[in-house]
Amino acid sequence: MFAALYSMVASAGLLYGGTPEAPYGYLWFYRPDGHGGTTKEVCPYVPREGDILFFDDMSKFWEFLYHIGRTAPPFHTGIMFKKPDGTFHVLESGPDDTLHVYLLEACERVHTFKGILQVRRCKVPLTKEQSATLTNFAMGQEGKHYAMWRLLLQGTPIKTRGGPMRLALAKTRYDRRRWLCTEIVVAAAELIGLMDPNVVKATNTYPLDIVDDRVYDLSSVWDEAGYWSPKP
Repeated sequence: MFAALYSMVASAGLLYGGTPEAPYGYLWFYRPDGHGGTTKEVCPYVPREGDILFFDDMSKFWEFLYHIGRTAPPFHTGIMFKKPDGTFHVLESGPDDTLHVYLLEACERVHTFKGILQVRRCKVPLTKEQSATLTNFAMGQEGKHYAMWRLLLQGTPIKTRGGPMRLALAKTRYDRRRWLCTEIVVAAAELIGLMDPNVVKATNTYPLDIVDDRVYDLSSVWDEAGYWSPKP
């Protein structure tokens, strides 16, 4: 009985500081106010399959390494999907500086991450087939390794982004044994038709490239990124 109650409370986000009205927290958007400033809009965060989450733990170490790779925060990303039981989870490779692919329960993940979290909500409802494909892909990646050595190559001339080998090494694969964080997100999105593999290449894409539309215009599929908060 206690276990059932615990599960119900946890799924409502109440264990993590959520509210009954918005168990997954809130998203803040900053809009121009027409007078040279901005105004804040707040809405409850309701997860959707295909949402992309962006994580910045404000690490100076990662800031330095990303600068070498000619990019900047956010440092990590994941994509929202549903497990076969219908619960929302986030597919991530290397969350919180770990070295494997994890499927993290979404409510707990957003409430326990320490840092700046942004979310681009997916505008396009997935079909039953797309949803099943995304679920099957995510379930099949769990436990695989983070591609640490390929990450370190980003600080060398043999880099897939910004170096002389960029175009030659640019591609998207769906069957890797080791994944970088954005690579697995782009592969998942392209597998279900949300991104164009002829435009966005998983191997040379960083979180910064898809957090907004400056590099790739993803506005037809994803809303602009909102800042996550547990409270309005």
